[in-house]
Formats: sequence, C-alpha cells, structure tokens
Amino acid sequence: MIRRGYKPGLSALASAVLFGCGGGGNSGPGTGTLSIGVTDAPVEGVTDVWVEFDAITLKPANGEQQVFTFDSRKVNLIKLTDGKIELLLDEEVTAGEYIWMKLDVNAEFDGVMDSYVMEDGGGMVELRIPPDRLMLGNHFTVVQGGRSAFVIEWNLRMGLTDPVGQDGYKLQPSLRIIDMAAYGTIAGTVDTGLITAPPCTSDPNTGDGNVVYVYEELDISPDDIDGIAPDPLTTADVRLNQESGNHEYLVPFLPPGDYTVAFTCEGADDVIPDVDDTLTFTDGVNAEVVDGQTTVVDFNGV
Repeated sequence: MIRRGYKPGLSALASAVLFGCGGGGNSGPGTGTLSIGVTDAPVEGVTDVWVEFDAITLKPANGEQQVFTFDSRKVNLIKLTDGKIELLLDEEVTAGEYIWMKLDVNAEFDGVMDSYVMEDGGGMVELRIPPDRLMLGNHFTVVQGGRSAFVIEWNLRMGLTDPVGQDGYKLQPSLRIIDMAAYGTIAGTVDTGLITAPPCTSDPNTGDGNVVYVYEELDISPDDIDGIAPDPLTTADVRLNQESGNHEYLVPFLPPGDYTVAFTCEGADDVIPDVDDTLTFTDGVNAEVVDGQTTVVDFNGV
C-alpha cells in the first residue's frame, strides 16, 4: 500500500542538522557556505565501520582547488542510518560552479588502525579503501551569499567485503551525492508474515537480513547487488519498533522521481557485491518521491 504526505521526524532532524550548523551566516562578497555530510546504508555482520577522513578537496570550474584538511576525523559509518548524518564540512567557500569534490581517507593495510572494522565477535580488523582518494564527479553550484548542502551516502551493503585469501576488509567507494535542496523519503512497514515465511534466512532475534531494496525507475524486476543492472540505488534495514510492534524501514535522502521498492528476508545472503546471488523478493512496488514529502510503501502479507 502506498500513501503520501507523512513526514517522519528523522528526515526533518537531518535537514535541520545540515542547514542549521554555524559558519558563514555573514558571507562576504563572492562567497557562499557549503555543508557536506556523510550518511550510510547499513550492512549486517559487523558492529562498527570506522573510516578516518583526512581532507576534502573542491575543484571550481574556474580557479584553483580548495583543500580543507581534518585532524584525524574518524566517522563510524554503521551508526549513520535512518537519516542520521555526520557533518564533515561547513565552510565559507568561493561562490560559483564546481566540477568535482574529492574525499581523502586513511585506509591502507599498513598495521595502523586508522580505518577499521569491529566484527560481531569482537575482532578488530584493518579496513582498506581503494583508492584512498575518492573522486565524486558531480557538478554543483555554491550561490553567493547562500548556503548549499550535500549528503554523501556510503552504501556499506554494496561496498563492504571480506575478500577470500586477503588480509582485512575492503570497502569499495559505493557513493552517491544527495543535494539537500530537493529530496524526499520512502518509509513503511513490513508484515510479520513476510519476515517469518519460508525460505526466509533473516535472524529472528536481530532482524538482520530483512532488507528493502530501492531501484531507480518504475516497473523494475528486483534483483540482488551484483554489479549488473538492475542494481539498487540504495537499501534499508527493516527493524522491529518496540513501541508500535511494527517492523519498519526508512529510506531518506532520495532525489524526487520514480522508484521501484521491494522487500527480501534473505538480504544477509547478498554478501558479495559482484556475485549474482539468488534472493527471493516481494513483487516490486512503484513509488513516486516528491520533494519535502514521504511516500509510504507498506509490504502486506498474503
């Protein structure tokens, strides 16, 4: 079932975090304020994914690069779900068009735990991110005297792997940039019968493996993450709300447009991003995302 018009507090809070941060309220001539945050689409099997950010570099269409360095800025990506954002940058920059931004991270197999993964069993394992400079080639504009805000989603489900025969974890740069000037949300509930019916492989205690996949465009036949179209744009975990008793999910920061949404209780089996896994999905549900609104898609049992 699809309903529109409901706006959850998490999305409103996330927007307030980005647009309400200080710095740049009185921009000088030829400058504007740029905010850049990071968020995450979750993954099972680990409790923490710490990434150390070293710098953000901005390249104007005309002019020299602007580099903003951090002092050992560590972010736990796995905690940034359901609309939570970690602000990386909130600075006054030169107004105008930019042709790319670059994230510098400290994440190599060098014996230094600058970026690392904490496993469910308590193990602390180094994390490598190839390359250590992540180029995002999205054009964007900073308006003179105004504020521009972007969120970078790092999709752990589509990028985090434990390669066989190699040391440590590897995190591919599965990134997308969301312009906070226009975005909507998809949210809803999943019927208990869909979570417990065979051939479900999700954990009955934690709910790990109950996942909603979101695909760009309408009438998409749901498929796993395997590097072959259709891959999902993003995913969201389904969790039991102890207060309402409902199994709920939330997919924030979606550009306005048309999407297909599907649920699987076998998401924990989708563990290797470039391998075709056979998962059982519900039928895809078409959904339209509208700026400033939430489209509610409920997955009902038979």
